[in-house]
Amino acid sequence: MRSFEGWAPPARVWGPWIELSKLTGGPLTYRVDFDTISSATSTFDAEIQYWDGPSQTVDLVTGPGSHTFTAGICYCIQRIRFRSHSLGQTIQVKVTP
Repeated sequence: MRSFEGWAPPARVWGPWIELSKLTGGPLTYRVDFDTISSATSTFDAEIQYWDGPSQTVDLVTGPGSHTFTAGICYCIQRIRFRSHSLGQTIQVKVTP
């Protein structure tokens, strides 16, 4: 399991992309858990971008919560970014392949 932090800016602006993993081969299923660790909490969106073979896929999920996806056969990078529904906040992310 990998653990790291992301930033969800205020005013529904997307924060920077964070690399979840690099995949050589595949397919591989990932579970991503995300929750705020800021003192001022709010719901937020998580945008997860990954490749399913030759096609790039984007999943939009409301957090806090978790999401499972399967990246296809590829040499590719899976990544995630966040945006807050109100106040800016730090998001704790845990990834389990």
